[in-house]
Amino acid sequence: RLTDALQGIKPLKAMGLESNLRPLLEQETEGLNRALQRQVLSKWYLTVSQEPVMGVFLALGLYVALTAWALPMSVLLVTAVLFTRTVSRIGSLQKARQNIAVLESAFWSLREAIEEARRQREQTPSGPVPELCREVSLEQVSFGYDPQRPLLRDADLVIPAGSFTGLIGPSGAGKTTVADLIAGLQRPDRGRVLIDGRPLEEYDIHGWRSRIGYVPQELILFHDTVRRNITLGDPALDDGRIWQALEEAGAREFVEGLASGLDTVIGERGIRLSGGQRQRLAIARALVRRPRLLILDEATTALDPATEAAVCRTLRALAPAVTVLAISHQPRLVESADRLYRIEDGVLSEVSPAHPQHHALKGNAK
Repeated sequence: RLTDALQGIKPLKAMGLESNLRPLLEQETEGLNRALQRQVLSKWYLTVSQEPVMGVFLALGLYVALTAWALPMSVLLVTAVLFTRTVSRIGSLQKARQNIAVLESAFWSLREAIEEARRQREQTPSGPVPELCREVSLEQVSFGYDPQRPLLRDADLVIPAGSFTGLIGPSGAGKTTVADLIAGLQRPDRGRVLIDGRPLEEYDIHGWRSRIGYVPQELILFHDTVRRNITLGDPALDDGRIWQALEEAGAREFVEGLASGLDTVIGERGIRLSGGQRQRLAIARALVRRPRLLILDEATTALDPATEAAVCRTLRALAPAVTVLAISHQPRLVESADRLYRIEDGVLSEVSPAHPQHHALKGNAK
């Protein structure tokens, strides 16, 4: 669960839920600490038990030397003392050397990671929490992980509140980066991200993320119950809200069919569920908090056509309460869009309903 939590930090941070992981991280860290304590004690017991064993063999050796070889006692005693001390010192030095080598590498790696985390620590500005009453927009935004190869160049985008906006483009073109910019996970090199006409930097960024539901392409589910996977331990979310979110995500029927319902443990990364079932749970997790903005990053790729169509109808029905940004190549999801944007070679442009790309995708849906 600790590994799952760390791997899933991005979508949880995008929804302002990273603090919900603290109890889980504390619990798992305490478990690791207890395991390490048991390991240290077992090594200590092994070390302590070695000396009596050595003493037994030494006594047998002395007995054989006295009875069979008739060596003088003085020679035997000196030999025994030298042998015992030499073996003990060699073993201690070897263990110390190994421990130093292992711990030194771990120490410097940990120190470097801590210093890098401190340098990258996010500064959270104080300000109002946006309500998303009018629109989310990008204004002349440029961004790139490599300054020589920008993913976005002077990009403009408008997502009206309550609308269903699609974003398409080839793999690696920067579609997920657009979502990261809107969620405040990345900052543009130039230009501005605006919420209701006001720069994102002027808002409470954590409050803004708490208004977002984010379903990533790489689904992150924990080795826990269905209930905790959806609520992430938030006591404010009762079963009524959970079942409603499951209904909207097209997941209620299969959850009701599980042996323990909401209390069914789904296994590591949801291994006991099918790909489509995992995706529906991830969508339910994003919907259960009634977000103002729902970001779907290839979130329906594993759904069968009937379930995908039902989820699309549900998403359409959520408007105008929920604004949807869908990153997808799925025809049905794109067909549901009020607006469609395409990103390619750093250029973000709106695709009109008459555009061949839009028609091709709609044709594939039929």
